[in-house]
Amino acid sequence: MINLILAAIVFYYLLRTGDLFRLFKMTRKLIVDLMYSFKKQKQESLQKDAPSEALKLRYVKGEISQSEYEMISKNLL
Repeated sequence: MINLILAAIVFYYLLRTGDLFRLFKMTRKLIVDLMYSFKKQKQESLQKDAPSEALKLRYVKGEISQSEYEMISKNLL
């Protein structure tokens, strides 16, 4: 019961001062930013898992030669 009374007092204060609307805006912006970052992270992880991308990275790093790169890339397609 005391929690409800305290929540009502805080809600009334936030509503009265206009901070409640700022709080809603900040919460909305935070949620949108989190959703955007999760979507971006998911897209990056999907791109990194592609075998052709891993093959290109190995070739650029010098782990495999050009002939090996061409042979493996033909097998992937």
